[in-house]
Amino acid sequence: MILFILILILLPFGSITSASETATTEKSNYYFVYNSSKVDTKDLTAIKQYVAKFKNTNNVLFDAKNYKEAPKLLDALKAQQKKLGGKVAGIQIFGLASDVPSFSYVHKMKPTEGNFEWNGIEYDKSGKPHKYVSDLFYSNFKNDSKYLTDVTVYGIIQENQPVSIVPEWPVSRLPLTKGEIYKYVSNYEAYRKQIQGKSIPTVALSAPVEFQKGLDVGQDDIAFFMNRMKEEKEEFGYFSNTDLRTYYKDLAANLVKENKSGVMDLVVGSEGTPEGAALKKDRKNYFFDRKSAASLNSNYYTAFFWGSGTAEGLNANSIIHDGMAKGKMINPIAFTIATYSRDVANYLWLPVPTPEGETGDDWNDYLAVDKELLERNNPFFFVYTYYEAIDNGKTRLQSFYEAQAAYANLSVSNKHDLRAALGYENVFSLHYLGLADY
Repeated sequence: MILFILILILLPFGSITSASETATTEKSNYYFVYNSSKVDTKDLTAIKQYVAKFKNTNNVLFDAKNYKEAPKLLDALKAQQKKLGGKVAGIQIFGLASDVPSFSYVHKMKPTEGNFEWNGIEYDKSGKPHKYVSDLFYSNFKNDSKYLTDVTVYGIIQENQPVSIVPEWPVSRLPLTKGEIYKYVSNYEAYRKQIQGKSIPTVALSAPVEFQKGLDVGQDDIAFFMNRMKEEKEEFGYFSNTDLRTYYKDLAANLVKENKSGVMDLVVGSEGTPEGAALKKDRKNYFFDRKSAASLNSNYYTAFFWGSGTAEGLNANSIIHDGMAKGKMINPIAFTIATYSRDVANYLWLPVPTPEGETGDDWNDYLAVDKELLERNNPFFFVYTYYEAIDNGKTRLQSFYEAQAAYANLSVSNKHDLRAALGYENVFSLHYLGLADY
């Protein structure tokens, strides 16, 4: 058992405790998990200084050096929590998935009707089931770790494995490694000072690709949905205290322009890969890639990558890593699993009252999704609940956590429908990458 002698040198920082100590207050425990072999002296000093700024929690610095598998690390955290007692406030991870392990997820589900040509398993180029990563299962201690290797929706829904996907506290990961962490912590502090007392504009770049016949609006167009949240004040009424600017053309040029104009909360809606955000469905022709993320450094900006697997692997080969390590990207929200646009809908084809002067009772029309229709397992439900929390003055991480929990509960309530598997997969995939707010 690792009891982390290193923690003893943290005593001058006040609220930090070692994993071998017993909590002496009723404060909730916040775990800060790192790998001592994957940080240098500057990194560790920066981590200690950052952790010491959490004044309202019992802060536990936890060395994951000897844990190569996420289920075993989870068991170690659960054991430590049992010793400390009380509640968990959150878990902050420092490191790539190769430094502090992430859980494995395999896309497998029973084929739906009309899709029997597919056996329900997604394979990689070598012919083996493709494995993705997820930090979701660090967000509650309810699960038996024996079920958390190569997690599948098939296992949970169709084999009734006792696995909870509902988070009970926020989890954030800074996906940087030795020699990179201290610089980012410095950038994060500078960003906090830069935005203090300011209203930060939200800038959305959208490259929709799912255009349904009969609609001029892309079903997967997040910018369209965000504009509705601002304009339709009775139904939504968000972004009332901040500027919302959306772009569909000249995305690369407008991104540079906005970065030069000041700090922003950036939203990128597109197909994409870890290499970047693409203009087309074939995931080519990137308008925002690793190179541009490294060079986008006029001002700090948060990022929200919607609909693409930009954080796949949680490794150093991605636009997420390069934007955070080399540019001025702060605390991005991104997917680790290549997502699909199915069930993302700005409009639904639904029955409507018979128009005046017409006969019959089988009239249908496209209806813009409202709050009630979003609960039909629409992934935009996460977007709506996230911005609802933001509009209520909550931090980005708290807003992310509440939206993820709400979306997880919605997916569980819809589990009788096999299409709910898409909701489960999105819950596994969504990640807050960066530092928790203190």
